[in-house]
Amino acid sequence: MSVAQAPAAPVDAPESSDAPQPPGDAAEAPLSGRVATVLLGGSMLVMGACGIIYEYVLSVLGNYLLGSGHEEIFIIIGLMMFAMGIGAVVQRQMRGGLVDGFLVIEGVLGLVGGISAIAVHSVFAVSESYRIVLYLFAGAIGVLIGMEIPVLIRINREYASSLRTNLSQILSMDYAGSLVGALLFAFVLLTNVTLARIGFILGLTNVAVAVVGLIVLRRHVERPRTIAAFFLATTAVLVGGFAMAPDWTAWAEQRYFRDPIVHRETSPYQHIVITERGDRVGLYLNGHLQFSNVDEAIYHEMLVHPVMATAPRRARVLILGGGDGLALREVLRWPDVEEVTLVDLDPAVTRLAATHPALVEANGGALADERVTVRTAPVAPADETETAAVRSQRDTELLDRETHPVAEVHVLNLDADGFLAEAEGSFDVAILDFPDPKQLELAKLFSREFYRTLLARLAPDATIALQATSPFHAKRVFLCIGVTLEAAGFDAVPYRQTVPSFGPWGFWLAKPASAAGPAALRNELRAGVALPVPTTFVTSEVIAAATVFGKGALVADPPVEPNSKLDPVIVRYFREAWRHY
Repeated sequence: MSVAQAPAAPVDAPESSDAPQPPGDAAEAPLSGRVATVLLGGSMLVMGACGIIYEYVLSVLGNYLLGSGHEEIFIIIGLMMFAMGIGAVVQRQMRGGLVDGFLVIEGVLGLVGGISAIAVHSVFAVSESYRIVLYLFAGAIGVLIGMEIPVLIRINREYASSLRTNLSQILSMDYAGSLVGALLFAFVLLTNVTLARIGFILGLTNVAVAVVGLIVLRRHVERPRTIAAFFLATTAVLVGGFAMAPDWTAWAEQRYFRDPIVHRETSPYQHIVITERGDRVGLYLNGHLQFSNVDEAIYHEMLVHPVMATAPRRARVLILGGGDGLALREVLRWPDVEEVTLVDLDPAVTRLAATHPALVEANGGALADERVTVRTAPVAPADETETAAVRSQRDTELLDRETHPVAEVHVLNLDADGFLAEAEGSFDVAILDFPDPKQLELAKLFSREFYRTLLARLAPDATIALQATSPFHAKRVFLCIGVTLEAAGFDAVPYRQTVPSFGPWGFWLAKPASAAGPAALRNELRAGVALPVPTTFVTSEVIAAATVFGKGALVADPPVEPNSKLDPVIVRYFREAWRHY
């Protein structure tokens, strides 16, 4: 008989070795098909939501703790998916008592998943083995999720009319649950609940699903008292953990900051920590120091004043990044500034810069004035713009303190790339104060395409400045930024200064390309620029000296390539450089 003529195997026939026993006692009526479908499908919906959120929680936690951006997310999700495959294989060894097995799996998943975030965070505070612990929890959760889905399918086989109906009922609810979980995590949990407490909420949800299953399927449970006692103990642990999570998290987080934490919060974009000891204040984003008020004036004066001094006009100034308001503070010292637009992605940072006493003192109230408008939309038409003059003090020739109107300030919480695509008008000065390009989402802000879009928003003789990481520790990154600026149509000049909190630090000053080339801008800086504003550190001589580099400091071997959105080489340069430090 040919293959085409062979009778088809009955795909819906039960497995001889794995077929579940008729649930319960023969004398007891089994669940109706409708009740079973609702119970098992609803369970799968909730489990699917919890499963995807577990992945996100550990991925975001890994990103916050390890600072490795997208790779940690990819690794953890990939690891959990792989572990789910292992779980699917392991569950084959389960023969009888599938309902008991399902309930136990849910309880263990609730316990392990619930404590995962706080456990990893605690280990991070005291040991270098936190990465192993993170991956172990990710693997264990993946195995348990991989077991629960096929076990539920095997249980549902008793009530589904066919294999394809069984699979569609369970898997469709799992996929729907994943969407629900993703939306809940992105728009509700991440912005309103700490990661540690999200873990405990998920754990309690898993246990709740198991408790409902225990109640409804009690006639089919072989060890109901033992399982009920396990659920009671697990619930007690999770409820206690939820209540104590803030104290545990505060203890763990304080372990890796030298100064006491006075504020911490997690926004949709990053984890924000403010520390304070005496007069010393520090701002950290995802565990990385953004500024210390002990020496931040060196950084911000070097970022702002060279570009302001060399700009032919300073009427309209654009600041991209710099949500802490410190660069804005320096810009507002210049009396001929008429309008400043500050664009920062994270509203939480600009809110803290305007309201937290330590940051307000550091930035001189640059964002706290009630006449400053915070916007979350593209630039509005002129007749709809609500701005007001921000008044700043400056020294007069008689050394008395007078108040003068300085600038209109717009604060936009937008992605800088998206802002430039829709911005209208032109700017005389642009200051780019972005984090280092250690992740793909940041690399686009150092790309040839981004700089070309910026160029189109500048006046013909405008000047820009940008921070460019360390020319000593990350030389190829520093040089890549300069090469990319030139590829985008700028004449660019490098300069550097040592900031004690960061070490040797680099900047680039640039203008739209002209026949004079970068030499004209470099000569202007070295000749000594006028600084008609009060400063703490910067002088004309300091700026002139900052353009001088040591032998070979500006030569890369092999040469660096321009960074682009499609080929973000700067991320590779960054990781190669900082891997040794």
